[in-house]
Amino acid sequence: MAYRILILSLVVGLIAGVLILLNAPPSPGWIVKADHPLVVGGYGDNFSYSGTDVRPLDGKLVLVFAPKTHTGTITVSITTTEKSGPITLSSKDSLTGEITLSSRITPDDRIITNADIYGDTGIRGPELPVTHALLAGESTFDLYLSGRLAYKNLHGEWMAAQALRKEDGAIRKSGLYYSPLLRDKTGFADPKRMEFTLILHSTEPDPENDQPYTAALQLVFTSVTVNQEP
Repeated sequence: MAYRILILSLVVGLIAGVLILLNAPPSPGWIVKADHPLVVGGYGDNFSYSGTDVRPLDGKLVLVFAPKTHTGTITVSITTTEKSGPITLSSKDSLTGEITLSSRITPDDRIITNADIYGDTGIRGPELPVTHALLAGESTFDLYLSGRLAYKNLHGEWMAAQALRKEDGAIRKSGLYYSPLLRDKTGFADPKRMEFTLILHSTEPDPENDQPYTAALQLVFTSVTVNQEP
């Protein structure tokens, strides 16, 4: 009798364990956290390859992505500082104070892992030199200023990749600043450091801006920690 009770208990325990596993939410494949953000340039020049208009912000970024469901989130919280001054997002709009960016990664969004991107790789354009991305993607972002929605559905390109910016904010090699017109777009990335770069823009065109959209923003987080990866 005791033996039957033991067997029954084991069976019940196994069934309970299976049910828990079936009902448990999927574990995220990626958890990436980043801080020490910089804002790069502003309206008219959102790349500042020379680093002359790269300024420090306060803030952090958290990315969670589950490859099995191809879903995730990116949350960015930044605050302008005395050194950063206002963020000039467009010809008519400068932002100061607390800014939140929120994105939901959907199955329709493109995700790239362990690949060379930008430059002449054919993955993205020449606006940045070639770098090796551990994780990169595209998704839409909403921007909140002091808790109020200011911009909706900004197109975002992002990557956790080998660092491109020097300590002074410049992108250069051997004294040569990067330009999309360079024939050789390699050799600018630092394989010993990682950055998280987030490039946002609206969909409305503005040829006077670089990027050529009415609103654009580039953030670079210089300290990146990969807490979890597949």
